[in-house]
Amino acid sequence: MGDNWYAPASLVIQLSFLIAGVWFARNILRTMRASQEQLGAMLKLSITGVAADRHSAAVSANESHTADSPYSLEPSETGEAGLHQLTQSRPGQFAIARRKIAHWLQAPMSRSEAATWRRITNWLQAPAGS
Repeated sequence: MGDNWYAPASLVIQLSFLIAGVWFARNILRTMRASQEQLGAMLKLSITGVAADRHSAAVSANESHTADSPYSLEPSETGEAGLHQLTQSRPGQFAIARRKIAHWLQAPMSRSEAATWRRITNWLQAPAGS
């Protein structure tokens, strides 16, 4: 073991890199999940109009600190019907991506003529007199 220290040291270093990578990945995924949950909660509040109820309650209770906040969500005038019209008028991202993939798969894989680099290679390899 004294003469062959390189293999165990390499194993320990590789395991430490693996553990550090898993730890960082878990932290990143945990942060992303929390961000998505927070964004979803904010979107839910803005769509359902719960923010309007909170806004009116805050004003009636003389809590102007939350009512005057630039971060308070106000419900839109169009309401939920406008959101449905917006989402139903355009195809979704998955539909667009699926259509692009279908067009790419239906395109011809190669042209009938040789590739440019192949023509240059053949020209360079040909005898000078021909």
